Amino acid sequence: MFGNRQYHEYLDLSTADYYRLMRLAKTKKVVPTAPQLSMKTIQATCQRLASEGYTDVIVIGPSLGISGFVNTLAAYVENVTALHVRPWDSRGVLTVMGDQVRLAAAMVQQGASITDVFAQLTALRATIHSGFVVDSMKPLLRTGEVNPRHAPGSNPLYAGKPMLTFEPSGKMRYAGSVLRSKGALSDFLDSLAVDLSGKQPVKATILNADQPETTQQWVAIARDRFPMATFDVAPIGPSFGVHVGDGAMGLAWSQDYHSLIPNDEN
Repeated sequence: MFGNRQYHEYLDLSTADYYRLMRLAKTKKVVPTAPQLSMKTIQATCQRLASEGYTDVIVIGPSLGISGFVNTLAAYVENVTALHVRPWDSRGVLTVMGDQVRLAAAMVQQGASITDVFAQLTALRATIHSGFVVDSMKPLLRTGEVNPRHAPGSNPLYAGKPMLTFEPSGKMRYAGSVLRSKGALSDFLDSLAVDLSGKQPVKATILNADQPETTQQWVAIARDRFPMATFDVAPIGPSFGVHVGDGAMGLAWSQDYHSLIPNDEN
């Protein structure tokens, strides 16, 4: 939402257009927000799926630490009688949430049971990590997702570029600051190294808020340090961009979801 105008992410507003509007909005002091998906939309979608013969729907939502959507849906599901709705807190955002969707979809296509799908989702969720570096804490302070009183030391939130990480519970926390984003990348890669040294394959993604040049630099640094690893690139979309602002960069990783799909050929 920009003022009274609503856009649908990836449908009528690209990520690049969103950040262009965000930069323009600063001069007009218009603050973008990300409303939750309406329950009417959920109801209509479930009715359509029921008419197509589906009996169960798993709805994988963004972390409860950043959005109340999953809780809102859990309270609403008794109103959906056409089929069984099963909310799932991904405890993450962006690609680590999306990979849980891809895992569940692949298993359903193979005919897996609901119990087996949730068992593998639980296993994948336990391996997710996300770290971000932002230009300013103002968007997060405005949305209330980070409380400055919980940060260590005196007035640390405005020194350098703040770093943010998601805890295993899905709560986002302040994790210190760096002078340049490359310093944050070094810290994130140190953490990634622990998982890359394990037995399970890892899928890592460099995330960016419309920062093509910095993204290229991060990819080069990451590949130089870990030449045997694969680093994907993905945008920080508008729904999370309202929290971290333009200029944000991130690194997210987890066990490669393909390794959790029985009989997967990838």
